[in-house]
Amino acid sequence: MNSLLASLLIAQATSLDAALSTGLGILVKFLYIVAVVVIAHGGWQIRTGNADMGKMSIVGGLLLGLAVLIAQALFNAGGMPTVTVSQ
Repeated sequence: MNSLLASLLIAQATSLDAALSTGLGILVKFLYIVAVVVIAHGGWQIRTGNADMGKMSIVGGLLLGLAVLIAQALFNAGGMPTVTVSQ
């Protein structure tokens, strides 16, 4: 009975990890699209003469693009489990 319960818990954990992986993959794709738009807006701001806002937009876009990698690095540094991004 205990082995059956353990195998059910492992199967549920695997499916939960797969679901979180898929959700994280969708979020990553959305963040990259937003990051490209923000970086393009920063370029437009620099072109129109607003260099300070343009530089901040570009830095913000780079941080958005790297947000998942930064979060995974922080979780790994703290010893917390992370979910891999599915393609």
